[in-house]
Amino acid sequence: MFSRVVFALLLPLLVGCSSITPSDPARDPWERMNRGTFWFNEQADRYAIKPVATVYDEALPQEAKSGVGNFFSNLRYPIVLLSSLVQLKFGQVAEQTGRFVVNSTLGLLGLFDPATDMGLEENDDDFGVALGYHGVPEGPYLVLPILGPSNVRDGLGRLVDFAVDPLFFLEFVGSWGHKPLVFDSSLALKLVDTRAGMLENIETAKKSALDYYLFMQSAYHQYRQGLIYDGQAPDEEEPVEEDEAGK
Repeated sequence: MFSRVVFALLLPLLVGCSSITPSDPARDPWERMNRGTFWFNEQADRYAIKPVATVYDEALPQEAKSGVGNFFSNLRYPIVLLSSLVQLKFGQVAEQTGRFVVNSTLGLLGLFDPATDMGLEENDDDFGVALGYHGVPEGPYLVLPILGPSNVRDGLGRLVDFAVDPLFFLEFVGSWGHKPLVFDSSLALKLVDTRAGMLENIETAKKSALDYYLFMQSAYHQYRQGLIYDGQAPDEEEPVEEDEAGK
């Protein structure tokens, strides 16, 4: 059961974000509960996930780790495709489909990434992004056990992502018969590989952040806004002064 949800941990949000300060905070009426869940997630990372990821990072050559990351990135195609279709971004649909075809063939089932060299860039959109694109409000900030930072909108969107994720789908189908250990192992490997790629970034963030909880909250909010608005979030409207409003 644990393996069915553990990989959705959202620690990749911090890659390259060590300079972010607690600005643009999300609405957080459940802060007390969220901080408790955040503490639990930190202990799980400290005593279980991080130690395994450290051994993995030191034991495997970079080429092997790149291959693992490329493989799982390629498997995200159904999630990105659905998000792109819901957003009616048909150019993005064509680009991501081309990327999937190239990496699944020339890239040997996604182990290599020749598509990027061909100008077909990776896309991180998901169903939560599609909802935000169509104006669905994010709702209160929410820290989920193991899954990490989220909000009400993205939490609901993640349920759709799970439904179209090949690994989760195969695990669900296999659970009706014999236990598919190969898929359990794949989910665990995906989590460890993701965490191993952020060992240095996360340590830097923890050392530089005055409040790591607020840092994560701000990083998540800004990251999601960047995805929804393609890196160009709209400026907030300035409030109208009372004396100007009366003119």
